[in-house]
Amino acid sequence: MTQHVLVLGAGIVGICCAIEMRRRGLDVTLVDRREPARETSYGNAGVLAGGSIFPEASPDLWRQLPHLLLNRGAHVHVHYGYLPRMVPFLTRFLRNTRRAVYIRNAGAIHALLDRAVDTHRVLAREAGASHLVRRRGWLKLYRSAKAFAASDGDEQLLRDHGVDFTRLDPAALAELEPGLKPVFAGARWITGAAAVSDPGALGTRYADLFRAMGGSIRTARIRALRKTADGWRAESDAGPIDAGRAVVALGAWSRALLAPLGYRLPLIAERGYHRHFEPPRTPLNRPIHDIESGFVMAPMDKGYRLTSGVEWAPLDATATPVQLDRILPRAREAVAIGAPVGDSWLGNRPQTPDSLPVIGEVPGHRNLWLATGHGHLGLSLGPVTGLLLARAVQGESSDIDLSPYSPARFG
Repeated sequence: MTQHVLVLGAGIVGICCAIEMRRRGLDVTLVDRREPARETSYGNAGVLAGGSIFPEASPDLWRQLPHLLLNRGAHVHVHYGYLPRMVPFLTRFLRNTRRAVYIRNAGAIHALLDRAVDTHRVLAREAGASHLVRRRGWLKLYRSAKAFAASDGDEQLLRDHGVDFTRLDPAALAELEPGLKPVFAGARWITGAAAVSDPGALGTRYADLFRAMGGSIRTARIRALRKTADGWRAESDAGPIDAGRAVVALGAWSRALLAPLGYRLPLIAERGYHRHFEPPRTPLNRPIHDIESGFVMAPMDKGYRLTSGVEWAPLDATATPVQLDRILPRAREAVAIGAPVGDSWLGNRPQTPDSLPVIGEVPGHRNLWLATGHGHLGLSLGPVTGLLLARAVQGESSDIDLSPYSPARFG
């Protein structure tokens, strides 16, 4: 077996996997159909989301599900023709709403997120990108006192895992963020979180670091992945690419590539949209998440980025940014943003039924590794995933138990 490793997918996760394996002396080729960090890693909310330890499959979901499926709110938009194809995923997803399973999954998310900011800061410093990462926390905002009180269970889960936060009443919130309008009954300030002012630029800096370390980046569309006598071959529109080991880090596109190999990854694309707006006169100091309205707004170098909730639709479906239309009036109630800048953007977040990423070797496929399924936490978990995956590939020990993220959990 050669020491050549092929990393398929040049999003933030794939780039970080490539960096860490190159750091260990392996010959690494990073392949994507586009330049690095131009897909989902480009257009996220830019939050290194300390405290976002809550799995999507929550015990409260059964109560919320009828409303969500009616397409009346901003949190979820469903393409109804896609639902039959989602049944296998949804079956597993709903099993994870049991309280004990939910608590267990939250702990597994925290084990990774607890290191997200520090691993990014180290890598950003090495890549000359420290100016893109700002550690000022982020705000979870509640418009009604009832909703704020109902979030006490979330606070207890944060305490159980040692996540630092501060509760803010309207007066304290106004002092911390004078750019917010007085429409919120309370807030939770996750103090340890950080924000990236340009996620695409950060990904580009990380890719430049990989090149400077002697790594190779190729632009090619991967058609198929096949086992060979010496390892793995990626069939691409630029010809075959051979390596002793392969890492699939294609996010929402991972499932289709793996299916012909007999590995059925229960992964769906949770599509999300963003649009930029001119900044308000009184700026925000950190990203905000309006819980009840279903949006995140983050001050960025290109303007104020407004990001939507979840859209369940096929990867190749026509863009339907109706959620942006629904959240914009609510966003303007909260922040005096100006005119839109540019067009809306669409990305595909790879979601697993248990909200945990898939990190490890594929069962029955020696030297084929996965680093995918990070959902809404791909940017946050890129560097820590790269570190853990590289250690596993090289047979190094890890101080984090990787079994909750193993591909074997799906059979």
